[in-house]
Amino acid sequence: MRERKAQRSRERMISEAMGLFAGKGYEETTMEAIAEAADVSPSTLYRYFPSKDLIVLASFTGNTAKFAEVFALRVKDLSVERALAEAIFAVLAVEDEEPRHALLVRSILGQSPVARARLWDYLGEQQRQLSKQLAESLQKAGDDPIVLLTARVALEVLLAAADIWRASKGRTSSRATAGALMQLLRGGNVLFPDPGPESSTQEAAPKATARKALTRKQ
Repeated sequence: MRERKAQRSRERMISEAMGLFAGKGYEETTMEAIAEAADVSPSTLYRYFPSKDLIVLASFTGNTAKFAEVFALRVKDLSVERALAEAIFAVLAVEDEEPRHALLVRSILGQSPVARARLWDYLGEQQRQLSKQLAESLQKAGDDPIVLLTARVALEVLLAAADIWRASKGRTSSRATAGALMQLLRGGNVLFPDPGPESSTQEAAPKATARKALTRKQ
């Protein structure tokens, strides 16, 4: 009961804060005004959210947390590739369902350096969590380049789709955009850095040197 009550209070504070941010502006809204609108004391608000940027970030992370949850659920029955796609779609769904709220959150994140810095810290943690899940699903080491690059590419698809959606001011479907980006990747239409043929020669050189050294010892 206490946990549910605390969660409802938390959601009310976030909702009232976002309403004030939309009406008065992010910088103009004070923590005291948020506490009054949410019908809580300033000390209670500060206990939940020590700063305004954490309120904005909570609104964002509450949705993106679905990524790990959906992937963990879907990968039990689907391929890793499909599970990743379903997780991306789940996170982007809120942008299509609640475009005004999502645009406001992204606008504030774009304006506030502090909130944006916290966001990148959060996304870094999300990438580490996804890498761990992928390592378990693929039965590879957590620091395997395939695991690390797959996690980063999946999150980049998510972020790119969200950026395109925001640039269109919500006029496009973020889910459809993400699907199109995935098709570009799978169709081989995205350009990747080319190390050139000399890279394979450089990799082979140490092995050849080692073989010569071994031959001399023998």
